[in-house]
Amino acid sequence: MALLGLAACTTFHSTPPILVSHDGMTLQKTYYHAETIASDGARIRMTVYQPALKKGETAPLLIHAHGYEMGRMERPFSTYGKLLIPGKASLRAWDEGYWVISYDLRGMGDSQGQVSLMAADKEPKDVSSVIDWALKNLSISQKNDQPLIGMIGESYGGAVQMSVTTQDPRITAIVPMTTWYNLQEALFPQGIPKTDWLMFLGMVGYTLGPLHMDHHAAIRSFQEIFGTSHPEFLNELYQNSLAAHCQGAEGPHADALLIQGMRDVLFPFNQALNARACFQRSGRDVRLVAVEHGHLQPTAQLSPGLPIWYTQDHVRCDGHVYAVADIINDWLNGKLRDDQTALNRVPHYCVTGDQKIDANPPQLTWFPLQQVTSHSGVTGEFEWVAKPLEGAKNLFTSSCQPQPAPENSPIGTLPSCVPMDWDKPSNGWLRPARIPIYAATVPTWIVGVPHVQLTIPQANSQKAVFFLRLAAWTPDSGSYRVLSQQVTPLRVSGQLDLDLNAVRDKLMPGEVLGLLVQGHSDQFHFSDSHLATSLSVAGKIGLPLAPANDATPYDWRVNDK
Repeated sequence: MALLGLAACTTFHSTPPILVSHDGMTLQKTYYHAETIASDGARIRMTVYQPALKKGETAPLLIHAHGYEMGRMERPFSTYGKLLIPGKASLRAWDEGYWVISYDLRGMGDSQGQVSLMAADKEPKDVSSVIDWALKNLSISQKNDQPLIGMIGESYGGAVQMSVTTQDPRITAIVPMTTWYNLQEALFPQGIPKTDWLMFLGMVGYTLGPLHMDHHAAIRSFQEIFGTSHPEFLNELYQNSLAAHCQGAEGPHADALLIQGMRDVLFPFNQALNARACFQRSGRDVRLVAVEHGHLQPTAQLSPGLPIWYTQDHVRCDGHVYAVADIINDWLNGKLRDDQTALNRVPHYCVTGDQKIDANPPQLTWFPLQQVTSHSGVTGEFEWVAKPLEGAKNLFTSSCQPQPAPENSPIGTLPSCVPMDWDKPSNGWLRPARIPIYAATVPTWIVGVPHVQLTIPQANSQKAVFFLRLAAWTPDSGSYRVLSQQVTPLRVSGQLDLDLNAVRDKLMPGEVLGLLVQGHSDQFHFSDSHLATSLSVAGKIGLPLAPANDATPYDWRVNDK
């Protein structure tokens, strides 16, 4: 109740209060709360960070948009200001003389209206209303009669940037972090609902903003989870995404620095790759930087920092370690202050940190997939027990054996030691079915989007759902690691020809890459086909492989040392 009372006492100005220095000639550095009226009459509340400016001086504007149900950065000492990169970057811009507006998206925080999942006439129009207010009330810098305006934000706050840049050409540069390009594909890949994320997001929304939720979307999502399909709802998610507005004059008008997580299982790295292609088709300057994390599913992924959403502070690009905040700062200064030196420091494409590979991302190398059968919809459900037991067993028995390469092998000469029976497929009963693909002979990057072409020789249900994961086995490790923790769901449907979720890893000599086929995934509870499902899989797979230019094992944590 005390918090409600504090919120009720906050004064939201429709025009800026007069906040000047003692001499009356200089705007003092401070912040205050304000509001504007959206096109449908909803009040959009914001906090305005005013820089110190002399009389007649102007400054660029940076608009900060928050994540789902997070609320705006109301003060410097806040969750955003102290813990989250978008907030810290915004405060840094304020310290360097930018105007900064952090606003509550509609239906969240102190703003009115209903959450609309980026409906074209709602959330994007609200950003335009904020810009209208700023141009009327603040001294914003201009270039060629255009205001110098940027945006930054993660997740939901990244998506609103993607949407508004197709409508409002007044935004010069954006920094969308860990967000979506196609919301339909992100939440319902291959039409299969991401049940754990959908239920978690629904719980958060109805806990923090029950009166402002999009009940239509919530009900439809719940029905999709339990088998009632609503094609019109899925199409609505698509139409509210950048993916539906990426042709000709309808494409984005701003330049973009995209930052996306490799372990992000809500919005996989594929989303950023597709967004990058969209901005390129529109002739925009677009840069892409991969971080390790992003959205981390509470029931399936551990975080090295904050739960649910986390990005590390540093990345390795072009052989050097950069602070993510410095990359963002250079991007903003390059685009909004015409600082070409700063802009030149911003990587164009940074995924591995290896300059040669990032400059020429690997093409697909194709391998056959031997036929395996997953005999049950519970294959993979007990890996949380089976994997540790497998590791314990390895303490007493070696999993390593010398083995010559098979005749006509595409991988060349094998290292002296590879995991036992590395080239033998195994069917799945309680554990996943396994298809061996490739044994590394030299340090090898696998980075990008794998592609599969599959046939289903046998399935006892035409509605069966199964899951694919790329994994690597290390000699004497006793178990495997799933590359970037990514899972791709599939439904039995004749010939299957599609991308898997993007991955990033470095295989060391002797490690074996394989494909796991399973009927259960802890990222898709309630979406599997249950006990009765049995199916066989065969085909081929294209892998984005490239020899590494150094023998250092991949470890994302080196970026934060």
